[in-house]
Amino acid sequence: MNESRELESVDIPSDVLARIEDRVGHTEFDDANEYIIYVLEEVLHTVAQETDTATDADVDEQQVEERLKSLGYLNE
Repeated sequence: MNESRELESVDIPSDVLARIEDRVGHTEFDDANEYIIYVLEEVLHTVAQETDTATDADVDEQQVEERLKSLGYLNE
């Protein structure tokens, strides 16, 4: 996973880093940095999908409400 990307630093509590380093041994990753980047990207992807889904549901609900009003099922 040696992609050429600009890197920044963050602080991680030592007990969390120890847990990550223990976990890395059970993965395909070479070191804790690669594992942390992967996990963060996966979490961000999941959150983005959930956010997109929630936004789509809000739009759909509004469209349904407008349609029901136009059909006379809801009072305006």
